[in-house]
Amino acid sequence: MSAAAASKTKVLVVGAGAIGLRTALEFIQRNVPVVLQAPKHPLHPSTCSMGAGGLWMPFHVNDPRTDRWATETLNELLPLATTTSNATTQPPADKNLVEIVPTVLLMRNHGGPTVDEFAANEYDYKLSDKLPGWSHDKRLEFQHLTVEMLAWQNTVHQLRIPPQQELVDAGYKHAYFFRPPIVNTTAMLEHLLHQVQQGAQHCNVETGIEYESVQEMQETAKSFGCTAVVNCTGLGSRELCQDDEVVGARGILLNFDRKAVVRRQAVMEGTYGDNLHDAVICTDDAPWGTETEPCYLIPRGDRIVVGGSYLEGDAEESIRHAERERLMQNAVKLGIDIEKSGVATEWTGFRPFRTAVRCEMDSNVMEDEPTVIHSYGYGGSGWTLNVGAAKEVANMLLGPK
Repeated sequence: MSAAAASKTKVLVVGAGAIGLRTALEFIQRNVPVVLQAPKHPLHPSTCSMGAGGLWMPFHVNDPRTDRWATETLNELLPLATTTSNATTQPPADKNLVEIVPTVLLMRNHGGPTVDEFAANEYDYKLSDKLPGWSHDKRLEFQHLTVEMLAWQNTVHQLRIPPQQELVDAGYKHAYFFRPPIVNTTAMLEHLLHQVQQGAQHCNVETGIEYESVQEMQETAKSFGCTAVVNCTGLGSRELCQDDEVVGARGILLNFDRKAVVRRQAVMEGTYGDNLHDAVICTDDAPWGTETEPCYLIPRGDRIVVGGSYLEGDAEESIRHAERERLMQNAVKLGIDIEKSGVATEWTGFRPFRTAVRCEMDSNVMEDEPTVIHSYGYGGSGWTLNVGAAKEVANMLLGPK
């Protein structure tokens, strides 16, 4: 699209979570006026973007563009990041947007060739072919370790992670170790909303707006003089677009106060005494976790987030008693002394999972009607992909920047 044509463009963005806000901001940064509408305020506590753990790592998302979108998001997050600090003295301020936190993903089996098989020269492919594509980014400092190697390295890193013997006793033999950004979701939503509100002379932001059809969105777009609509309603698209492929994947979390939480002695003992650093610890491998009931601890802003679940189609809006008990046990396994640490808040939310991400132009739109672009179905990866997804949508409408 030419600059002259772009200057005549005005966009209605519907949805104000991680995807919708960053999409609106992308258009504003390209000097395109935006009207932003959403059913709920971006900081409403029930929204998925608010409650999400904030870990940068593709999770339950299906699209060949995922690694590119994740890299584009990483490019934006890293310059905003602070390094993790000693949480026993002063955790990062709750207004910090992004923090780099060492992350350990535990596994019983790594799925690749063994050392003996390498020695016997029985494999002619690279071990890296068995690793996720995103792991190849050198900025993540990705390593694939045995738990023995992890424990050995931790004499230097001094992270609050379960000791080697506890991991061995649970059956974990291997780990991914890398340094991704963690998004402080509340602070980042505030930041994006402020940028959207301040980034253009003409930007309307309205909440409490719900639509029943794509056609209704188009009629509103025309009333604002918009030439295009971008649908970022996430799970709402199931009804809005009559799209049965998008389902809610229920997640549950317990939030502990990061400054006040007390750690088990086993994760407090280090070469340098109590001068240890926070780490993300996660697994979807038994016995601590499964694919539908992952076990994880994420330091995020002023909170320690302990989860979780990934239950497609489960509509329960509160944490069940048995689930709460499991989360408390997760907290113990991952290093929290629950006898001395109270839960600050708990959260239940629904990730917008779809069998395949829908990030495309709507081919059913009449020629004389506002263009419609759909951008939803990112599963548990909204904060990992939102920048790349926003650029994809803007490029569809305006051409590459």
